[in-house]
Amino acid sequence: MENLNLALSLLLVGMITVFAILYLVVLIGNVVIRLTNRFITPETIAVKKEIASGKAKPTNPAKIAAVIAAVDAVTGGKGKIEKIDKIEK
Repeated sequence: MENLNLALSLLLVGMITVFAILYLVVLIGNVVIRLTNRFITPETIAVKKEIASGKAKPTNPAKIAAVIAAVDAVTGGKGKIEKIDKIEK
C-alpha cells in the first residue's frame, strides 16, 4: 500500500508540474504576441492600409523599415512617422 501512495503522489506532483510549465509557456507566448503587436506592427499596418486605399504608391518595404529604424534610433523610440512623401526632382 505504501508503494501505491508513493506512486500516486509522484503522479500528482508530475501532473501539477507539467500543468504549471505549460501554463507558463502559454502565458509567455501571449505576452510576446501582445508586445509584438503593440510595438512592431502598427507602422507596417498603416503603410499597407495606405497602399490598399490608393493614397500611397507602393514603395520598397526595406526603405520604409530603414526610415522607421532611423527615426526610432534618433528619437529614442519617441518619434512617430505619420507620412512619407516622395520628393519629385
